[in-house]
Amino acid sequence: MRVSWITFGALERASDGTTTSPVASLRYRVLIPIRELDGIAHRVVAVRPDATGDLRAQALDADVAVFSKSFSPANQTLAREARARGLRVIFDICDNHYDDPRFGAACRAMTALADRVVCNTEAMAAAAGAYASRPPVVVEDPYEGPAGAAGYAPGATLRLLWFGHPSNLDSLQAAMPDLAEVSRRRPLSLTLLTQVTEPLAAECRRVSARFQGRLDMSARPWSLEAQWAELAACDVVIIPSHEDPRNTVKSANRMVEALRAGRPVASQPMPAYRPFDRWTPVRPTLSEGLAWLDAHAADAPALVTEAQRYIEGRYAPAIVAEGWRRVIADDGPEGR
Repeated sequence: MRVSWITFGALERASDGTTTSPVASLRYRVLIPIRELDGIAHRVVAVRPDATGDLRAQALDADVAVFSKSFSPANQTLAREARARGLRVIFDICDNHYDDPRFGAACRAMTALADRVVCNTEAMAAAAGAYASRPPVVVEDPYEGPAGAAGYAPGATLRLLWFGHPSNLDSLQAAMPDLAEVSRRRPLSLTLLTQVTEPLAAECRRVSARFQGRLDMSARPWSLEAQWAELAACDVVIIPSHEDPRNTVKSANRMVEALRAGRPVASQPMPAYRPFDRWTPVRPTLSEGLAWLDAHAADAPALVTEAQRYIEGRYAPAIVAEGWRRVIADDGPEGR
């Protein structure tokens, strides 16, 4: 079986010659799964809206076309061409853009066109189901990073790490008064690992100056190497969130990566985080989560180790790829 994974083009060549991407969802939803799909001939094709005929023909030289991060109307044309040639069309969607004025129409059209829709979470599948011809299938995000030894032994200053796309900084901004309250009881250092802009750097300087050593905030440009290094260096990963349809469909990938690296997480509630509350605090506020960790400091490493065993059994790349294999083969009424 030949499979074309068609995406919008944010692909790069890594130093070891493999294909990578700065976009996390492309790594989780395309690049990592296909590396595990032995026995299936596949290619990744970056098809831009102005793609040439040769590139479009290459993308359609397959039995199955998987569209990922496909928000351009041009992809609808390509999907229709694929179906006309007899290809099965799979649409993978992991962000709830159905009501977005820029992307909503394209997402609704691609969902309706697809023979099968794949989502990252049950909440995303519920949102997509209103537009799909068959119930969407859930294939979760795999882990990506190296495993680390579990530990929680903070010093006088608690080292916090936030990492993610700049679009999620609004959740962090909303949580800053809560962190300021924590800083009155103990010094905090907060590293932001993301795309660094001058306004963000200026905000870090402003916060650090205001709190005079009680809450030091700095920003570092994101890279995979930096992510693994910062996870190893921090005491706790924080994942703030707020009530928003865009947030409730998100996967647990940041939770999974942090725990796999051996670090506890203080997060605010999201549906995908519920299973992890038995090992690390998922609380209405970050301050409640950080207080819980201090109260259970002696138990935290063992709890993180238990979480790592759960993650290995559910989010290992080979396990996730098997879900993709069943979807591609259309194995059973639900594709799994």
